Amino acid sequence: MAEGIGTQHKNRFLYSSFDGRMWLLALLGIGLGVGVSVIAGQFGWLVLLVFPGLIVLTLAVSRPDLGLSMLLIVIFAQVQRVFAEINGWPGPGRPLFAFVLGIVLLRFFVFNERPMPWIKNSFVFVIYSIFLLISVVTADNTDLAFTEFLDVVQNMLIASMILFIVQKPTSLKTVIWAIVLAGLFMSSVSVFQNLTKTYDNSYFGFGGWEYSGYVGRPRMTGPYETPNPYAQVLAVIFILALERGLQEKDAKFKLLGMVSAGVCALALIFTDSRGGFLNFIFTIFVFLLFNRPSINTMIVMFALGMILLRFLPANFTERLFTLTELVNSDSTEIYDESFRGRTSENIAAWQMFLDNPVFGVGLDNYSQYYLDYSRQIGLDSRREQRDPASLYLQLLATQGLFGTLAFFGTIIYVFVQMFNSYKVMRKSGWIDEASMTSALFAALAGYMFMSIYKNSANTNVFWSLVAICLAVTQVAITMRQAEYNTYPALEKRN
Repeated sequence: MAEGIGTQHKNRFLYSSFDGRMWLLALLGIGLGVGVSVIAGQFGWLVLLVFPGLIVLTLAVSRPDLGLSMLLIVIFAQVQRVFAEINGWPGPGRPLFAFVLGIVLLRFFVFNERPMPWIKNSFVFVIYSIFLLISVVTADNTDLAFTEFLDVVQNMLIASMILFIVQKPTSLKTVIWAIVLAGLFMSSVSVFQNLTKTYDNSYFGFGGWEYSGYVGRPRMTGPYETPNPYAQVLAVIFILALERGLQEKDAKFKLLGMVSAGVCALALIFTDSRGGFLNFIFTIFVFLLFNRPSINTMIVMFALGMILLRFLPANFTERLFTLTELVNSDSTEIYDESFRGRTSENIAAWQMFLDNPVFGVGLDNYSQYYLDYSRQIGLDSRREQRDPASLYLQLLATQGLFGTLAFFGTIIYVFVQMFNSYKVMRKSGWIDEASMTSALFAALAGYMFMSIYKNSANTNVFWSLVAICLAVTQVAITMRQAEYNTYPALEKRN
């Protein structure tokens, strides 16, 4: 009986939009667009740009998940960096952030929305922020630490906004598709650039690449500037796209999901990231633990694997075998140049932790001390400030034992809550939502796996992913409440 109830996806409580007030907001948007045009004295191209833009933003007030989706596309495709840092243009990130924050405040104070799970889940970020602040106070270079603190707090504010907005299944699916589309866009640029060898064209900054002498060929970086972070994010987007390609009922969306997964996988291969490839395999493994593959799924996976093998770069498998050097107990026998540098960075991080075990050296202060430790270690010939090659060693070095335990407590809480929500969804027959949850679980698990040998270069992506994963618990509560409102007598018997 529970499965029959859970499969009813027409519940007004879950899928209702705003109400008639959106028409008032639409009229206000139109008036604002005309007013801006008149004040600026431009009735030509300005009207064509401002007027439709304000209409879109006005609609996003009635569907805040649409505004949030635009912000997530900017975050995952690193649009702000491409616009501001690479091209020197005004970036859309801050205006979108302010707009979505305005929507949240409007719905909270004006329309009196009080989603209780949001308050509880957001408190997790507040607690961790306290530990970050301690790391600022105890740092030698407080300016660097405070700048990093503000950056992380801003990302946590975005995470809190995600928790406020993603309360229903439709919102969850909308933001997942936004991330998939961001991945399809930037990976398509990378794949096209690699296949056509048009490395002289930056494609406005989305076609990034770097040439490594020890690899012997260009490595795709996309808008992330370096290959490994790009590969780490592509693995996340790949599994979300694959899940939609397998689970969507509409053939068009199913095809879009599979194409997105294929292009993301190709772009990941073209990063030539050994760690990214291991992360890719690990993410698929975790996903399959939740979803026993059917014959059709196995056929799709086999076909995708054959395509990837066709495009594997020369000597890629040989480079994968060099990973065995990392398990060599004698660090002097590490011959790979990148491994020697990363080993030095990690040893330095561990020594910093031993010297400052309680609070660490302070947020973003690792690089200030690295050269002093590197000279004593004698592995890294580079004479430049570096960051650790591992997120966990970075946490130990910069935040000490207190901050590291707080971080692990936060992540473990997210995983536990997500797994419990998955079980509730499966038991209640909410197959589509359970499937999305399994993909998010695998995505975050893969991200944390690669963090063993990759530092926190893109905290905006990370905390956004954490928030979406935690939001599935709110979706489960909302759906459960909708089921109770629809069948109260049956709920009481259960």
